[in-house]
Amino acid sequence: MTRLLELRLRNFALVRDARLDCDPGFGALSGETGAGKSLCIAAVRWALGARVEGEAVGEGTSVRAVFEPSSESVVLLAGLGIPVDDLVTLTRDAGSSGRSTCRVNGALVSQATLRELGEQLAEVTAQGASHRLLQRAWQRRALDDSGGDPVLQCRAAMADAYRRLRSAEAALTGARAASRRTAAELAEAEASIAELEPLRLREGEEDDLGAERLRLRHATGIASAATLLGEAATGDEAGAVDLLERALIGVEALSGVDPALADLGAEGAALAAALRELGVSARRMADRVEVDPIRLEAVEERLDALARVRRRHGSIRAALSVLEGARRICDAARGGVDIANLEADARAAQAGAATAARRLSASRREAGHALEQAVERHLAVLELPDARFRVTLGVVADADGVDLGDGPLRCDADGVDQVEFRLAANRGGVPLPLDEGPSGGELSRLALALAAAGGGGGQPLMVLDEVDTGVGGETAARVGDLLADIGRGRQVLAVTHRPEIASRAGWHLLVSRLGGGDAVESTVRRVDGEERVSEIARMMSGRTTAAAMARAGELLREGNASSGAGARSRAG
Repeated sequence: MTRLLELRLRNFALVRDARLDCDPGFGALSGETGAGKSLCIAAVRWALGARVEGEAVGEGTSVRAVFEPSSESVVLLAGLGIPVDDLVTLTRDAGSSGRSTCRVNGALVSQATLRELGEQLAEVTAQGASHRLLQRAWQRRALDDSGGDPVLQCRAAMADAYRRLRSAEAALTGARAASRRTAAELAEAEASIAELEPLRLREGEEDDLGAERLRLRHATGIASAATLLGEAATGDEAGAVDLLERALIGVEALSGVDPALADLGAEGAALAAALRELGVSARRMADRVEVDPIRLEAVEERLDALARVRRRHGSIRAALSVLEGARRICDAARGGVDIANLEADARAAQAGAATAARRLSASRREAGHALEQAVERHLAVLELPDARFRVTLGVVADADGVDLGDGPLRCDADGVDQVEFRLAANRGGVPLPLDEGPSGGELSRLALALAAAGGGGGQPLMVLDEVDTGVGGETAARVGDLLADIGRGRQVLAVTHRPEIASRAGWHLLVSRLGGGDAVESTVRRVDGEERVSEIARMMSGRTTAAAMARAGELLREGNASSGAGARSRAG
């Protein structure tokens, strides 16, 4: 599960220097109106590669976000050649030119790459924000995740069928192209085969032969050097071993007198044994070395032939590729490739892909109905009792696609379905695509409802703004319970004005505005204990009276009790 550990802001709008330390689960972000809560959300988005409107970013702006990564983000990092560690650190700095510098784990990346990685790490819903909830690909993935194993198994089968289809189509296309070769192309292919096939080329052969030629050219010198080394080590009378062993006789006689001399004697005996082994190895090597002018001549001739091939084709690998292509052309021209069989294979693969696509679509339709009902139940809790949520499955005609019975449709490894989420927030409204109708607050509530319904699409960090717009009293408490419930499966950071919601959070960040005139700035800090009670009291009445403090303490106790009850209910 992805988790944000730390967010560090410098010179971001009114925030001069702040660090947000984030825990697992549900966290609340609160503060007075105008304090800068939305700036924190904007900073998260900017760190994730998004654009930020207004004057929040200028020369000297810097944001760093440290995450525990998901498996998907680790795969993406590895594919980009970026160092993979236990943590993923996103850093974005603004320069004097207005352009920003983006880094991931210290490696420079483009803004597009940062944004792609950011989509794996966090889901941000805020007024005017571009977030993945609006992306059709994410909507399809969220639907599939909500359907659980039945949909995921069908999707895996679809991906496998699609790979088989593309492989069969590629083989058939290649064979048909080869069968249409001209006489000149066939003659050229036959010439290439006649030139290269007798050579029995092998990659790496030149390196092996080059090393062998060097040994053969210096065989006499190698044998002589090995012989001299052996004689120096163990030669009769004058070898190092004989000289050392004669010296050791005197050492052994006096070793009992001086322990230090005994130690030297032991070292000398070990050295003598090593010298004997060296002498044996050197003699064996001298015996193995063979001066073979005939073999040397054969190696030279083979290297010359390989050099001619390399000059003509660029490399041995390229020559082997030419040979393989020439064989395919000749096989097709001579009937070596049975196009009829390849056509049958392609038809079978097409039928297999169509079957897999139909099953996946049926599974998605069933999951879509269940997701609609679950999301609408949660939206009712979120003060949208008349909301209607719809999951639509569309298709796109494509002459090169997969035919499910009514004509070929565009298809890929995820099937033929073009999934679209639609929402009508009010009674009598027509459900519209998410990028056309819903407000930022409605999108935040929909994201929350989807997460609660199991359509989280990979469980990254969820950042919510305006989720409590128009919510109050008992409903706010239920929203807080829902956020806390979601927080048991993923990290959630929600901007809130409601004490009932903030009291359900496992951790709490407070944004404050200090100073006046041109010296105004915003700060962000963690609040616990009495400070948190005071902030809950301020959220209730705007003041921290004794009565407000008492009620704030009750709310926090209610929140703790509610969270525990929810956990016990699920455990049961």
